[in-house]
Amino acid sequence: MEDRKNIALFIDIDNAKISLEVFNSILDKLVELGDIIYVKVYGFNERKHIKFGEVIEENGFDSAPTMRFKKRSKSQLDMRVIIDSMRAYFTWPHINSFCFVVGEGDMVSLLSFLRAGGKGLITVETNNPDGNDHMYSDKIVLDVDYARPSRISKKDLSSKLKDISSRSASLNEDDDNYIEQRAQIIAEIEEILSSRDEGADAEEDDMFESLQSLLDILKSSE
Repeated sequence: MEDRKNIALFIDIDNAKISLEVFNSILDKLVELGDIIYVKVYGFNERKHIKFGEVIEENGFDSAPTMRFKKRSKSQLDMRVIIDSMRAYFTWPHINSFCFVVGEGDMVSLLSFLRAGGKGLITVETNNPDGNDHMYSDKIVLDVDYARPSRISKKDLSSKLKDISSRSASLNEDDDNYIEQRAQIIAEIEEILSSRDEGADAEEDDMFESLQSLLDILKSSE
């Protein structure tokens, strides 16, 4: 019987546009392969990734905030991934498998180094492979759709903000459907916030922040 793997996961939830559902599915699939020894989550924002924060804290995962790139609309490989994976390689030799779910970028040198050092490499099957499939020793297939959330247009964002703000203002705690209506609005706001990315302009950022503030208020009354 093949020995179970000791796995380190490096995942950029912002650049790779990872939903919480996809994140949890990745964790489940890795557990089938072995023991998850270390996880670092990049692109984490406490206000933008509320649900992720709960998972990160519960499991004791490391996290790093979003880095601002000059070309904000383009996903780029976070160089901290390379630095941290090399640190893990030299610090924790018992980790024998590395899984990367990150933004676009040249991973060849890192993957070659880890493979030459006897480490297993794990990737996630997607509709847009990174071109390095031949270098991975394992590929996990998720039970959920690995699809980047559609970016909401400024016009639709403005319309949804007005609608949600109006409905929130009309909430009445004495209404029999108050709890259900509030939960529905919270779910709608969280879905919209999941589409927020680094390509948003200042006006869009303001609208997203307004939704985030409204979400904080609604959640504080739960």
